[in-house]
Amino acid sequence: MSNNQQKKGFHWGHGIIITFVLFGAFMAYFYINMSHEKIELVGENYYADGQAYQEKINLQNQAIPATQQIQVKSIANDQFILIQLPAGCDSANVQFFRPSNAAQDKTIKWNSKDGLNWTFPTDFLVAGPWKRSVSWSVAGKSYLQEDRIFISK
Repeated sequence: MSNNQQKKGFHWGHGIIITFVLFGAFMAYFYINMSHEKIELVGENYYADGQAYQEKINLQNQAIPATQQIQVKSIANDQFILIQLPAGCDSANVQFFRPSNAAQDKTIKWNSKDGLNWTFPTDFLVAGPWKRSVSWSVAGKSYLQEDRIFISK
């Protein structure tokens, strides 16, 4: 049998080439999918947020007098949140942070006409982990309370 008449079938050289082609296709697929993935680990104003972080830590670490404390409760099968504010409250707001999607973050501001028993609906909270931050001030002194909650709807 001459060299021109040898049986031409599948051999290890073809396997190596197919492996490289499949690996290249996988990497291209991976790159295309990951380039469209939105990563929200860093806020838009991360430098300004970093500068204010020490102030936030100081607010969290300060002792809150018993007369200035708030109560946060879920009511009506977790359909509403009730926040009982202290007497003489000047301002208050609640921020809900969604770690996986910044578009779902929400801030709710208190209005003094709402009274000291502040109730608002929680229909915007989708299932999953959330960080809740309540800030309020009484007689010009600010306070901050943060906690992590898990919504299971």
